[in-house]
Amino acid sequence: MDPATVIAVIAFAFQSFQGCVQAFEFFHAAKHIGPDGDLLRTFLEFERFRLISWAERVGAEPGRFNSSRINLNWDMARGLLEQLQILMSNAERLKERYSLDVAGWMPDAVESGQHDNNTSQGNDETRAAVVDRGIARLIKRLKPRVYTVTGKAIQVNNGPLKKARWAIRDKTKLQRFIGDIRGIINNLHLLLDQAEREGANTEYDHLIRNVISLSTTTSDVGQVIEVVNGGLSTSRSKQTIKAAASFKQVRLLLGADKREDEVTPTSSSAADTRAIVPYLKKLKRGLKPWPGEADLRWAGIEFAEYNGRQVLIQWKTARDEDWDKFEVPTKCITVLLMSITDESFRSLRCMGYCPMKERGAHGIVYETPDSSADWTLKSLKELMSSCLFVSLARRLEIGLALAETVLQLHTAGWMHKNLRSENIIFLAARGTDGHSFLRSEPYVVGYDYARQDTTEAAQNYTQLPDTDLEGELYRHPQARGANREAYQKRFDLRCGAVIMV
Repeated sequence: MDPATVIAVIAFAFQSFQGCVQAFEFFHAAKHIGPDGDLLRTFLEFERFRLISWAERVGAEPGRFNSSRINLNWDMARGLLEQLQILMSNAERLKERYSLDVAGWMPDAVESGQHDNNTSQGNDETRAAVVDRGIARLIKRLKPRVYTVTGKAIQVNNGPLKKARWAIRDKTKLQRFIGDIRGIINNLHLLLDQAEREGANTEYDHLIRNVISLSTTTSDVGQVIEVVNGGLSTSRSKQTIKAAASFKQVRLLLGADKREDEVTPTSSSAADTRAIVPYLKKLKRGLKPWPGEADLRWAGIEFAEYNGRQVLIQWKTARDEDWDKFEVPTKCITVLLMSITDESFRSLRCMGYCPMKERGAHGIVYETPDSSADWTLKSLKELMSSCLFVSLARRLEIGLALAETVLQLHTAGWMHKNLRSENIIFLAARGTDGHSFLRSEPYVVGYDYARQDTTEAAQNYTQLPDTDLEGELYRHPQARGANREAYQKRFDLRCGAVIMV
């Protein structure tokens, strides 16, 4: 195309982009009926972010054209943007194809520029009222530029944002509507080069993780899970994000490590709770020493036999006067560990809880990877002393695995609180050398008690560790002593950094 034609196509693309942004805002500002409306609004918030993220990379925002992007396939971009605008702005088509009934649609006066002098102020007030709820509130906090661009696009169109009411008649067709919008925006991202696409995907993943971390209700987290499930991508990153979100749902239902702004549901049905929260199994009878081992120590980490198979138990000691105080937090942490199924958490599968009050110990019982093998374990601390020559590649692999585990925990709003080299273990068949352990997968154990994330809970439920000076090196200065602060994510990060060093 000649330069004049290219410029004209780009101008039309800009105009279509602004129309798309306004359509997203219209849907968000509209009143809706039922929980499916909340899901649609959540989905549209994430897709609006993806659209604006694409526009930023190609310079399609008002007044921000990047001349270096002249070689982008603007003709195809314009066509896709027009498709998106028509898809979201045609009331008759929405009703016929997707069973979305919309009343109070944007009138022709918007397109012809008819408006009153209070339009801008009214739009700002409408947007402020709508944004301050649900997932949109979190995205505004994390990515305020999304709403800055939206405001500019509406001002450029110079028209009033009419309120509307819409109802969803068919959830299956709603999913198709969602998929069609996502498909068009996916095609826009395909116009970017590979590095830009990867950068956009990484930014999107970070946004979803932060939204999960900041979400305060199980319903909000559930909507994010549906958004992730509805994506075309089956990449590993999407699976780990879904695992972190599911873990947070369990945590919120239990009220574990609860922040002051989080809400523990009080009206969830028993069926819904059972579908999400695993049933706590008490494993006391039938527990005995593993063949070849001495008697059970009832402390630290040790192997045992349960119903004829090898298990691993981590004991948490509790004196007589502290037994009742720590029973509920230990049960809570056990249920949380039982809910973990994704390998990104680097956790052995948790079988259940073993109360041994007569021994002054609460036990958390894990399955071994293969019940037919005779396993033994070594901690990372032991291996650092016995294996002096470990390749840099393997060191980085272990460090990356640990970092992913901490990322998963923090996405779900949970913290380890006791991360150190002794609590990273490797399993291998009995009789093998240290390098066989290093070739196996690392597992993270030794979680501290689950509790509310408050200063009072930190004082009441965190036991002062009986460790040597080396163990204290892992602890943040503000997490030591009787006047320690409530545990924070940065304390886990310090522990991880010390391990990697």
